[in-house]
Amino acid sequence: MKKIIVFVLALFAISCLSDDENLSETAENSISFTLNGVDYLLTDYEVRIDPTNADMRIVEASFDHHTKQISFFVIVEETNEIEQFILEENDFSWISEFGLGYRETSITTHTNTNMIGTFTIIMEGRSGEPAHVFTNGIINISY
Repeated sequence: MKKIIVFVLALFAISCLSDDENLSETAENSISFTLNGVDYLLTDYEVRIDPTNADMRIVEASFDHHTKQISFFVIVEETNEIEQFILEENDFSWISEFGLGYRETSITTHTNTNMIGTFTIIMEGRSGEPAHVFTNGIINISY
């Protein structure tokens, strides 16, 4: 029962937030988000084509003194969803992809030189409880 209450509260908090409100506040060439209640603005990131799949673009950024890293995969030059989103923390990987946890991701602009989009992701623990909650996620990067 406790898991259900925590999950409902997390969904309620997410539903009260609006990514559009923060879009104008986010700096160009940055990735911003709130992770478990802490705000982050990342300006140091790497964008490359996946060496094992030329149809995928990978975006990677480290934060918290390189103790955490996010990586996400988007089909080259397509707008729509983030295919896979990964949080690495202390050598442990949390993965969000279709059908795994709660996610709302939207890439609205994706060219050979820039990407703009939003994301809200709840990564679940083994028993289904929210383990990491990303809200207010905004991608506004050039490469």
